[in-house]
Amino acid sequence: MAWYENFFDEWYLKYWIQPITEERTHREVDAIIRFLDLTPESKVLDLCCGQGRHSLELGRRGYQVIGYDLSETLLDHSRTVAQEENLNIEFISGDMRELPYRDEFDGIFNFYTAFGYFEKDEENQQVLDVVSKALKTNGKFLLDYPCLEGRMTNWKTQEYFEYDDGTIMLHEMLHDVFEQTIKNNVLYITKDNDRHRTGFTLRHYYGRELQQCFDKAGMNILEHYSTMDGAPLTNRDIRILILGQKR
Repeated sequence: MAWYENFFDEWYLKYWIQPITEERTHREVDAIIRFLDLTPESKVLDLCCGQGRHSLELGRRGYQVIGYDLSETLLDHSRTVAQEENLNIEFISGDMRELPYRDEFDGIFNFYTAFGYFEKDEENQQVLDVVSKALKTNGKFLLDYPCLEGRMTNWKTQEYFEYDDGTIMLHEMLHDVFEQTIKNNVLYITKDNDRHRTGFTLRHYYGRELQQCFDKAGMNILEHYSTMDGAPLTNRDIRILILGQKR
């Protein structure tokens, strides 16, 4: 079974996203609206929407949004919140390589390191290909992604987190230079000593490679930034925000 078929489970929902504040989500949604030039009439796709924090906030602001993800656990959570808040948001289950849309969206975004999931470059390219097909002509795509150039200058192999309920998460990150992948081993230990092992592997692309992938998919890169506020990108930054447009 591929890692992405079982990583996004109840443990992920409870712990992985716990440190993310509402202020951060609001700031990210502000950036999505601004960079994608969204209007109330725009139709937008949250690709790999996860627990729906961006989709739900867009829905609260009155935008037409569809959330698309593979994890039924996270989608069920998103649907429950949308129903409780009476938000008209459609959350759809599916593989990001197989988007069924054509010329439908004014904007698409993919946030929180949800690209590079697949072992083969052809499969990761397929994601950008179907994104381009799903966009209307001149539609825009916003990708939030780790900046490998900056991360490599201050690489951490291990991290440690302790949560409010006493659970500890140990995170080991192993970089394979030849495969250009990062294998992430994760261990949760609760205060009752229950243990849950999980992990994921990401294919990491350098900026030049991403530019080539966008171009192959029929999208031009309009801008690239290091923050949601649009700060210029340097080789010391650890994240990159890429704005592309379908030709």
